Amino acid sequence: KDDTAALKEIPPEPIKDEAELRTKAFRAVVKDDTAALAEVVVDRVPCSVWSQWQNKAGKDLLTLSEERGSSAAYSLLAKALGLLKERKRESFEEREAVWVLFNGEVQPRRATVLEDTPPESDDILVEFWDGDEPASKVDRNLVLKACS
Repeated sequence: KDDTAALKEIPPEPIKDEAELRTKAFRAVVKDDTAALAEVVVDRVPCSVWSQWQNKAGKDLLTLSEERGSSAAYSLLAKALGLLKERKRESFEEREAVWVLFNGEVQPRRATVLEDTPPESDDILVEFWDGDEPASKVDRNLVLKACS
């Protein structure tokens, strides 16, 4: 007889004040309040429970955060659900070709890295291929390696 099948049939322990915590989580999503949301979904309630919660309109926390434009809440929930992964910090070498993506711009700009940059560094010194502007440091989160 398989003991693991019997364990799966045991319902999870009821969570103390679950209805109150559920309400708090939905309010936190609407307000985009990650501190209050994390208190519920990270510290108090297992993912297997809160991921099943729905409001009166049948929306779960992730869907509601997306609909309301609560980007910070969406990030927290998606990361907890394993939908988002943190990008690995890479090193950049001098003379390496990269793409720089600026907020609000549709097209990335090509640039060349001007100095070796370790993964710990937050800025990368680049020179853009277009225009005559001098070399500048840009936030590493805006830089992607070009395919070689």
